[in-house]
Amino acid sequence: MVEELGDLYGKWRAEHGPVVPVELDGGVPAWLLIGHRAIQDVCRSEATFTSDSRHWHELREGRVPANWPLLPQIAFQEGNARFLSGGPHRRLRGLLTSGLNQVDPAGTRRFVEWVADRLIDRFAYAGRADIVADYAAPLPLLIMLRLVGLPHEAGENLLPAIFRLLEGGAEAQPANEKINAMLDQLVAARREQPERDLVSWLIHGPLEAGPPLNDVEVRNLAWLTVMAGAGGTTGWISNVMEQFVRGQDLHSLYLSGRASIAEIMNETHRTNPAVQNVMGRFPLRDLSAGEMGKYPIPRGALLVLGLAGANADPEATGGDAAGAHHLSNEYHFAFGAGPHECPSAAQRLAHIITQSAIERFLVRSRGPKLEDADAVRWGGSVIVRQLQSMRVTFTPGEAAARPDAAGPALGEASRSAHSLFPPRMRTLLTARADH
Repeated sequence: MVEELGDLYGKWRAEHGPVVPVELDGGVPAWLLIGHRAIQDVCRSEATFTSDSRHWHELREGRVPANWPLLPQIAFQEGNARFLSGGPHRRLRGLLTSGLNQVDPAGTRRFVEWVADRLIDRFAYAGRADIVADYAAPLPLLIMLRLVGLPHEAGENLLPAIFRLLEGGAEAQPANEKINAMLDQLVAARREQPERDLVSWLIHGPLEAGPPLNDVEVRNLAWLTVMAGAGGTTGWISNVMEQFVRGQDLHSLYLSGRASIAEIMNETHRTNPAVQNVMGRFPLRDLSAGEMGKYPIPRGALLVLGLAGANADPEATGGDAAGAHHLSNEYHFAFGAGPHECPSAAQRLAHIITQSAIERFLVRSRGPKLEDADAVRWGGSVIVRQLQSMRVTFTPGEAAARPDAAGPALGEASRSAHSLFPPRMRTLLTARADH
């Protein structure tokens, strides 16, 4: 499937250049950017391109149905950093970054490994697992719950809602409302009493400039963090594990010591990113033919950032043949680009979660192989290319768990005393709240 997509992007690039006219669900027109330089230019130029969907002329003129399945991914949200630019965006991004910078990397790695072992305990003895349902989906979510401060039990409802939202469709809007309702309750509780979590920091943490965040701003920053952390990292873990199970060449490089797990993670970001396309950017003026590809593009048109297509652009790969590896070259757009690129602290957290998850699985589950010919099932939408299921068998490795280790679907992470933040954080935030 990855190879088929690569062929398709190549054909489009030959016919249309770096920007391709497309129709999305329901015949909604858009422009798909598959040129590496084109995406860089759009992401870096806030003077010409905005992420504020209130500039989208199709929406403003009433040609986008209210129940359009991709609308929750693109509809403007007040106080959401994703849709802002300039000073307002820097203010929200700065506060989120300051909170993520409080996370203790060593403590986080210990907690990820602890959660990973609890999940593996549930299937190690049997020697078989569904990589997605049993491991790659619950693990990042459990870390995100601990990060933002949601109770462990919330994960049972949050996990399916996240994937319904990412995939679009009729259930996307109700799923988004469910996520927001859970986060609203959390914000109200932390406004009253801070704890050692990100939401408490966003409410009570030190301010460098500007007014404190209101409840909607806090909720939307937490939403962005959970969606990117749980949704994106699940896809990253799943797709890396697919490389180990199905990609014989990369697996051989790893077994021979010629490629590290971190390098294979990077290569997966380039060749098979979980988030394939990002909606959207909007030109603030008319673009003439030749400014960005072959075609004139009107002001307010919807631009879709084709991350997977741009990663395969020969201008970025040096014209290498399809299938060539670039293990150490981080020129992909997995974390975005420009002012809206994922903060370095968020990237670091995603790396810790993914690498620790892969390492623990490979230590305790030796030689994973597909269970049968129908073991892999793909889902997703125009936005994400998501493994829905990948059933594998393996030889139990280090410390195979006892037969009665099975427990709740999300494991037993609620029993851990681990925190991602240092102990002094709650004292600091409580003191500030009292004033």
